[in-house]
Amino acid sequence: MEPIIVGLLGITHPHASARVRALRAIDSVEVVAAADDDPRLKYFTGKYDVEPRDIDSVLNDDRINAVMVHSKSKDMVSHAVRALAAGKSVIVEKPGGGTAEDLQLLAKAEADAAAGLVIQVGYNVRLAESVRRAKALIDGGLIGDVVTVSARGAALSGEHLTAHLNQPADMGGGLWIIGCHMLDTLLHIFGAPDSVNARVHKSARLSDKTSREDSAAALLNYADMSMTFNFDNHDRLEWFESSRISIYGTAGMIEIGILPQKLRVYVDEDRAGWSAGWTEWTQSHFTPPFARTERNTFSELPELENISNFHTEMRGWVDSIRTGAPVVSPVADALTVARIVDACYRSENEQGASVAVIQA
Repeated sequence: MEPIIVGLLGITHPHASARVRALRAIDSVEVVAAADDDPRLKYFTGKYDVEPRDIDSVLNDDRINAVMVHSKSKDMVSHAVRALAAGKSVIVEKPGGGTAEDLQLLAKAEADAAAGLVIQVGYNVRLAESVRRAKALIDGGLIGDVVTVSARGAALSGEHLTAHLNQPADMGGGLWIIGCHMLDTLLHIFGAPDSVNARVHKSARLSDKTSREDSAAALLNYADMSMTFNFDNHDRLEWFESSRISIYGTAGMIEIGILPQKLRVYVDEDRAGWSAGWTEWTQSHFTPPFARTERNTFSELPELENISNFHTEMRGWVDSIRTGAPVVSPVADALTVARIVDACYRSENEQGASVAVIQA
């Protein structure tokens, strides 16, 4: 089994520690070093027993053959490009950059990379067991032809006020940095829409002058399917607890719960082993809090306690490196998500007018 030796570029995102913990559960994988110009680096490296270094030291280490990028959004692509040039496979924290143009550069870097190198973007909601099961049922025709989809994404109340969601070089705030999770999941299941109509809102009751949007609503327009998506930062529940996708078909419906993972399936008559009426499946409940309650000093946001999707994500990345298996969250999809979000912002600038989603 090929050893995978991993270094980090950037440590101030809470997903950095989740991925370190997930990687250490995989055989013959080591996480050995981290680099960041943030003074909190030594706290992180001490807590997770990795060596503090500078970026050049990580990239010039021939033993390190894989890199995780958890930097500020504006630096993600430049870090990934340098890592690929140094002959290392890469996973880049979602959304993969600060703008749609950044994701175009990431796609070019992937195309120019040496054969055998893997680049993956850190979208892992699409890897939830509830999503996987629902996609298989939809693709298998259990509920007939899908005609309507209603999706909701929610982040923790007040998260839109954090510096993490208001980085100056980013093209947007909550919709871009957090809402992208659900948009990626919709893309994974249904493909890309042709166009969007969107309104992106900032409430004076909830936001200050330094923050961006706290909610958004969009119509995602397909040739023969109606899809609505709404996102907000007003949720008092755990991350993604009220996020869901409802899919209505000509012969039934499916409801997907993200975290905790749930699936509700309705069919109008006995079909393919499913009994008429509702069938429900739940994988997990929030017995402990989804996010850790103790303080950390390397991230503005809490570290994660429930990292089930990160285990699946990291196994996918390692398998792609070792065996050439398909990338579970490819750059091409991350670029499409960026273009969808960019179209939402452009639609808002045109008072909700229909804006085409640029296709590759």
